[in-house]
Amino acid sequence: MKKIGKLVLNLRISINRYLVILCFFIACNAPSNNAECNDCGGGIIDGYLYKKVTLEDFTTSLIDIEPSINIDQCIRYKMDGIDFTEATIVDDCCCTIY
Repeated sequence: MKKIGKLVLNLRISINRYLVILCFFIACNAPSNNAECNDCGGGIIDGYLYKKVTLEDFTTSLIDIEPSINIDQCIRYKMDGIDFTEATIVDDCCCTIY
């Protein structure tokens, strides 16, 4: 009976070790949005900024530059203070480009 108890205990310990190792490898392979965004830094790339358009972005200057822009579209843009000077619709925002 003691041998069976030891075997069961050893089996439980082995399973726990494998589960910890499995969780470690799953966590290491999980995609991290922060790591991808660090390449972009949320800053300027070739003089342009990237963002998803929000309701607050709909200003006269943005609509004059690119009238076909909709909310939640990604744009590549430049600003002069609070006004957009350039804006172009792009397929992916910065953090998904990298």
